[in-house]
Amino acid sequence: MPALPRLLIFTTRQRRNTFRAMRAGAGRHGYRIELIGYEQAVRRWHLPGGAAIFTDFERMSPPWLEVAARLHARVKAAGAPVLNDPTRFLPRAALLKALHREGINRFTCWLPALGEVPERFPVFLRTLWAHRGVIGDLLEGPDAAAAALKSALEEGHTLSDLAFIEYTGVAEQNGVFRKLSGYGVGDAIIPGLTVSDHHWVAKSGVEGAAGAEAYAADHAALEPWPHDGLVRRVMAVTGMEFGRVDFAASQSGHAVFELNTNPYIRAVRNHPDPNRLKTSAWIETRLHESLADLARQGAGTGRIDLRAAFG
Repeated sequence: MPALPRLLIFTTRQRRNTFRAMRAGAGRHGYRIELIGYEQAVRRWHLPGGAAIFTDFERMSPPWLEVAARLHARVKAAGAPVLNDPTRFLPRAALLKALHREGINRFTCWLPALGEVPERFPVFLRTLWAHRGVIGDLLEGPDAAAAALKSALEEGHTLSDLAFIEYTGVAEQNGVFRKLSGYGVGDAIIPGLTVSDHHWVAKSGVEGAAGAEAYAADHAALEPWPHDGLVRRVMAVTGMEFGRVDFAASQSGHAVFELNTNPYIRAVRNHPDPNRLKTSAWIETRLHESLADLARQGAGTGRIDLRAAFG
C-alpha cells in the first residue's frame, strides 16, 4: 500500500502543539502531517520530501528567521510547493502600518522606540513579539499613554517590543464583542470560528457570551462567506500564503488585528449548541481538504538536502 502524501510543517519547537489535532486527523483525509522544529532541522543533513508550510515567524528572532529563510530555499529547491517565505514576513507593527497604508484598516500604531507618540486616542499599549497581548486598559490621552509606557519599562518590558495601537471602536451588541477570523491556505480562503467576549480584547472568548441566534448566523454565513475578499487582501499585503487573519467589525469598517502564521487549530467537540458544532466540523473538513490537496501536489518530491545550509 503506497504511503500517504506528506505535508511538512515547520514551527518552533515549543509550539508544535498547535497542529497536533490536525495531524491526528490527517490520515482520514488521505494525507499525513510531519511536524518539524526549526531547532531540529538545523541538526540534520536531509529532510524527507514533500510539500511544506513555514510557520511561527511571530515568535522568532531575526537570526532564526534567517535560518528559516535558508531552510525555505532548500525545501523550495527540491521542487515541492512551499507556503510562507520567511524573507517576506512583516512583524506586527509593520503589518498594521501596511494595512493602514493600503486602506484596509482605518487605525494605525506608533512605536516608542522611534520616538513616536499617539496622535489619536484612545489607544492601548501592547508587546509586539509573539501573541502576548495588551498591557493594561484603554488610554484616553497623552498623559495616560506616557504613564503607561513608563510603567511598562519599569516592569521590564523593552522599548523595542512596545507599540501604541489606536483603538478602532469594535462593534458590540448587548455588551458582547465578536472577533472573526479566516484562514488562508494557498488559494483557498476558509472561515474560522468566531470568538465572543464581554471584554473588548476578545482574545479567547467566554462561554455563554454568544447565544443560539449568533451561532445560527455564523453557520448560515459559511457559504458564501462575506469576508472572503477581505482575507484575500490581507494575505496579499502580508506576502504569506498560510495563516489565520483575525479581524472584527468596527465603527469605521473592518478592523484587522493580525495574521497568525501558526494558529492553534482544534475543532470544537463538545458544545451545547448544534450550530456551533456543525460550523466547527465544516471548518475542520475544509482545512483538511486544502492541506491534503497541498500534500498531494508535493507527492514524489525527493528528499531535501541540507548539507552546508547553515554554516
